[in-house]
Amino acid sequence: MIFCVAAFFFAYRSINWSWQWDTSAMHYVNFFIDHGKAPYRDIVDMNMPGSYFIEGWALRIFGPGDLGWRLYDFFLLAVLTASMIVIAWPYDWLAGLFGGAMFTIIHGAEGAGNAAQREEVMTVLIVAGIAFAFSALRARRPLLMLPFGFLVWLAASLKPMAAPLGVILLLMSIPPLRRRKEAVIPYIGFALLGFAAASLIIAGFLLRYHATGDFLSITKRLLPYYAGVGNLDIVTLLILLPPRIAFIPLLLITLILTLRNKDWKNWERQALAVTICFGALSFVAQRKGFSYHRYPLTAFLLLWMGLEFCRAMKMQGWTRGLGLTGVAGVLLLIPGYCVSIYGAKPNSELTDALVLDLNRLGGPKLQNQVQCLDMVSGCLGALYRVGLVHHTKFLGDFMLFGPPGSHPSAYYRNMFLEEVQHNPPGVIVLTTSGLGQPESFEKIAQWPQFVEFLNSNYSLDVTRMYDPINPRGYRIYLLKSGNVALTDGHLQH
Repeated sequence: MIFCVAAFFFAYRSINWSWQWDTSAMHYVNFFIDHGKAPYRDIVDMNMPGSYFIEGWALRIFGPGDLGWRLYDFFLLAVLTASMIVIAWPYDWLAGLFGGAMFTIIHGAEGAGNAAQREEVMTVLIVAGIAFAFSALRARRPLLMLPFGFLVWLAASLKPMAAPLGVILLLMSIPPLRRRKEAVIPYIGFALLGFAAASLIIAGFLLRYHATGDFLSITKRLLPYYAGVGNLDIVTLLILLPPRIAFIPLLLITLILTLRNKDWKNWERQALAVTICFGALSFVAQRKGFSYHRYPLTAFLLLWMGLEFCRAMKMQGWTRGLGLTGVAGVLLLIPGYCVSIYGAKPNSELTDALVLDLNRLGGPKLQNQVQCLDMVSGCLGALYRVGLVHHTKFLGDFMLFGPPGSHPSAYYRNMFLEEVQHNPPGVIVLTTSGLGQPESFEKIAQWPQFVEFLNSNYSLDVTRMYDPINPRGYRIYLLKSGNVALTDGHLQH
């Protein structure tokens, strides 16, 4: 009951949150596509096709506004919890409720920036897929392997690391079927049919926009660069693995109970162990240390903890006491998480101020005239809220300005500079945000050619700074009057 109350407290406190960070970028990419731009061909972005497809589906069902985004996040959390309950049902359905509610609480405490992240969506798809796979073998219904294959392969279209997990889980289902002397082919066949259906949807998405070649090119050029910058060392990543340090004693209790509880050593337990390993490997392999990169690991660990605690409390002696200790330890963490949820507020100052500045400069008259030089701090979010189509295909700048010691792509730098020299934007918005580097406008200093272009052709309109602890802000540059005239405060050709 306490877990559910805390989860509903999160829903109450967050219902008025506004979307930001990565969500603003994903919203804007779909806005760009809706205005005739093709993914990868007209948009330099390294996200997988499933990111666009699923985000577009969510926007159409839940709506493009802040409330729709919150409803989408709540929907994902509800599906996750329901799937965990299905997985835990033969053992104790409360374990699934515990896992889903605790994931919701942890997710809420991490703030608006993590809502509806791709890792959250991927985690929900994998957990739901596993729920179908377990149900298929429990009920002896091969048809239920179809949604398993579809959902897990759809998760792989967001993050390719989910693909080998799906294959491993499918192979793990074969031995128990053989032990029951049950036909394996129908189960494997329906799962492969699900894999194929998801693959066809994603392939159709790329073919629709004639973007297959461009997608492969970006995958070859941009992904290796992104994977090599802003990375943390392995020791730091291992320290960041648990959601909080206080979870470590709880994990030790869970491990002891796992060794003690020998009455559910079956393929389901082994499959959950594999998913935990997958979650840890996924977090470490990405090497960025973002809290939402932990979501697969967090979800499966919480489900495992719930199963072990609930089963231990049905036993006698020290095992029961250890289970009660684990539950009590989790309960002690909830007030801290609730305090974090209470204090969490979307940081939308930059976006809100930029919306006002864009409207001051002409609003709708700036169509196709604004170039953002930003990571995900709010420039695209401001364009989305004003309804402006971006000037170039470069919606982010991490491939242009890397952290110290990196080597940004000469290919993309040349492409960008050639485009803006040939057709200069009327407005350039430069933010302090960058990949793997401190907040600073000096990020552009590493590219003298662009600095020369900017100083020669643009004049500074305004500088705005926010958050004195971690200074964030933006500068607006206007094309000089030799190319664009300012009339009545509005940019005119």
